[in-house]
Amino acid sequence: MDEILKLLEKVTKRTQEAVDESRCSASKYIVEYENVLRSKESSETQRAKAMLGRMIEYDRLETLSSQLSLLYILQMFTFKVKILQISVDDVKAQLAKSGFLEKTKEIEDIKKNIETLTILLEAQYEAMKQIGEKRGSLSYVS
Repeated sequence: MDEILKLLEKVTKRTQEAVDESRCSASKYIVEYENVLRSKESSETQRAKAMLGRMIEYDRLETLSSQLSLLYILQMFTFKVKILQISVDDVKAQLAKSGFLEKTKEIEDIKKNIETLTILLEAQYEAMKQIGEKRGSLSYVS
């Protein structure tokens, strides 16, 4: 679990750096695109390119931000799983100290033995039933 957390931390750090770099460069491009869109001297083609460029930059930022959010959520989830694992291990250790696990194992063994005896009793009952049915047809045994 620790290895996963370290790996997630590295990936998250790299993604955060990529988001920061993209945000800086995207803001410069977006300002330029906005200037082209506001300019009265810009042609329709330039305005269309500027609008598309602006949308692409916003889309790129949104995609990177979404990935970063998912990585943070995954990190939190992994951390919570680690805490849960530690808690379960602690409970298991406490149960082992108290002898409860051994008693539970003994109870499970007893249940298995009872199931085995039940199967044997059912088989004996069926055998006795068959003997009783056959006894009626064998008059010399009576």
